[in-house]
Amino acid sequence: MASNPWRTQSSQNSEVMTEPVLLNDHQLQAFLREGYISVEADLSAGFHSDVHSQITHLYATSGNPGNDILPLVPDLHRVLAHAAVAGALTSLLGPDYLLHPHRHCHQNLVGSQGQGMHEDSYEADQNVRHHRLRWVMAFYYPQHVNADNGPSSIVPGTQYMTTTTQHAGPDELPLQGRAGTVTFVHYDLWHRAMANSSDHDRFMVKFLFTRMSEPLQASWKHEGAAWPSTGRSEDALLAGLWDWMRGVPTSASDGSPSVAQLTEQLEDEDEMRRYAAACHLGVNGREGVVVLLEALRREGGRRLQGNIDRSHTNPVQFDAAYGLTAAGQTAVPVLINLLRDASWWLRASAADILGDIGLAAVTGVDALIESLQDESEWVRRNAAEALSNMGEPAAAAQPDLAECLQDCDTTVRYNAALALAKIKGGNREALHQATEDENPYVRDLAIEAITRSMSSMLPT
Repeated sequence: MASNPWRTQSSQNSEVMTEPVLLNDHQLQAFLREGYISVEADLSAGFHSDVHSQITHLYATSGNPGNDILPLVPDLHRVLAHAAVAGALTSLLGPDYLLHPHRHCHQNLVGSQGQGMHEDSYEADQNVRHHRLRWVMAFYYPQHVNADNGPSSIVPGTQYMTTTTQHAGPDELPLQGRAGTVTFVHYDLWHRAMANSSDHDRFMVKFLFTRMSEPLQASWKHEGAAWPSTGRSEDALLAGLWDWMRGVPTSASDGSPSVAQLTEQLEDEDEMRRYAAACHLGVNGREGVVVLLEALRREGGRRLQGNIDRSHTNPVQFDAAYGLTAAGQTAVPVLINLLRDASWWLRASAADILGDIGLAAVTGVDALIESLQDESEWVRRNAAEALSNMGEPAAAAQPDLAECLQDCDTTVRYNAALALAKIKGGNREALHQATEDENPYVRDLAIEAITRSMSSMLPT
């Protein structure tokens, strides 16, 4: 767990206490647009060189350590606790973010041809690609990396796109930098390792972080301004994300297209135009919700089987869902009713959308608790995740989530454990049993739930 870490190192390697260096509005807006931001953990050059040597030796003697990279190279903790690194994470995910148990060191060998462009899968899970910022990856370079060393590369602005036809183009950006560079990327940003034509291997350590509480106010250096309009189609999507991160409701903008025009735009070939239409409809009140619900049914009938057939994809990856998320409280009664629909995929979609809405959907807690008993594992999985975003009202779900720790489906157990970690509670015996689960992430998240439950009982 990383709760507002503040320990870093001076150039003399004596430990000092510093506050996290928070991002400003310009940096946060750039992240929402482009999906990445780089900072420097400006520890001494000798420090990063030593980390690089430790990693090189580890690979030469034992091979890739997988998730054990952090305990085997404990100096990496100093990178994660650096004021610039902790400040960026606090700004993006709030002060109580979690260092996820999945982490990986990537070795790009001399002569490699690189990877194809891809989005990472969610470890032990099949999550919907949500736009709201709840997951972030960090890429750390322990050595200087230039274009010849096989850097990681990204396609800026593609974090909201799910199809390969949408991100193709000349906009690939190599992530170059000196030792100590840490780049934070939206979890769904398209990226790859480039070809390594240099004479030495390139190492990059990837960490995964998740938000543990929904935003009530800005967690960065916010000056209070609304999203700056650019007149581009993505403004509606980005303005909604900006408002959600600063705890402010989004209202319909002046001069937006008519409902009829937006309904037609939901079928546009361009993903961002579809999302923009969905978001505009979402803030258009009950009329917009009705249109989006009809669109959800049509879209599901058309896309469900394709989603099921795709690897690492939640079956309810639907465009219309983003608009219903933007609708917030207005959509909640409709979604609660949808949790009892005869079609499992509509029930699963309703649970997912209620979770993406988060705190504004707390009236759906009781219905989501019922959905933890659904015959469909996708409904149970999405309901468990949804409850994790409901804040204190979700405490009522603790007994039912504890039962889900014994579910036959790994994704249900995983999300139940994460939900209990966020809620900071749960049946202690059930959690202890889950620490012996066959899945390592379920085990680690159960331990995290126990730790957070115990810390919440300490006097402040």
